[in-house]
Amino acid sequence: MSLEQNKETALTFLKNFEHPDAKAFEKLLTDDFEFEMMGRLPGVSPMRGKALFLKSMPDTLKAMFPKGLNLTFQTVVAEGPHVAIQAASDTVAGNGKKYANRYHFYFLFQGDKIAQVREYNDVNHVREVFMS
Repeated sequence: MSLEQNKETALTFLKNFEHPDAKAFEKLLTDDFEFEMMGRLPGVSPMRGKALFLKSMPDTLKAMFPKGLNLTFQTVVAEGPHVAIQAASDTVAGNGKKYANRYHFYFLFQGDKIAQVREYNDVNHVREVFMS
């Protein structure tokens, strides 16, 4: 795939966070896909395998962000099999608290599929909204 196609696929993955659909995610991912939130939070560990991600992530996102994340995208950079995206969210969490976070997402591609996503965010904001 071209760098532009990789960027579009990565953006499609993140846009699916708005109204998560397992089928939309499924066609984008390798079987050994890995998703990892890089901040250290109790009970949050990497998800390894497409099946586990598809089984848990859409429902988790819907519960945590019933109105979607309302993501906006800033910088999108691609080089080789790597894509980096800066983004921000502005929404209300499922618990009624305001949730406005900033992100850096790293994507690793294998061919035309996403093999790995690493999410970097303001972990303290996650704690304040969901754990206090």
